[in-house]
Amino acid sequence: MKDLPVNKKWIVIFCLLMAAMLAAGCTAARKPEATNRNPVARENKQARMLAQEAAKVEGVKSAYVVVSGNMAVVGLNIDKNMEAAQTDRIKSEVGQRLKNADRQINDVRVSTDADTVTRIRNISEGIRQGRPVTDFTKQLDEIVRRMTPTKE
Repeated sequence: MKDLPVNKKWIVIFCLLMAAMLAAGCTAARKPEATNRNPVARENKQARMLAQEAAKVEGVKSAYVVVSGNMAVVGLNIDKNMEAAQTDRIKSEVGQRLKNADRQINDVRVSTDADTVTRIRNISEGIRQGRPVTDFTKQLDEIVRRMTPTKE
């Protein structure tokens, strides 16, 4: 390039830069992880993990969880002969454990009412079978409207 005039040097440099940019632009696009593309699978996995966490609380026989955004709706099976104070303690402890287990969850609604627990279980099973949470929006809204958030 020593022998080339100044204008031709700039043309050669420009052509080399253009060729390098074209080559860089032809690299394969990176695909997002599969879990990001399937919110049903992600929420289903999140709900299963939270149900397992809730079941660890003393006094809980079984737990069902439905996750909708940053809210977890929880149905608990506990002993029928439990006093109200014990039930309130269990609900509070479950709420706190779930918030600690998953920082995305900031609203936990817990019920021990048999009818409500059955409804939450049915929704949970439907989601586990691959149906999106949106299929249950009306039912879930009705359940949530009757429940209050857990106290911390």
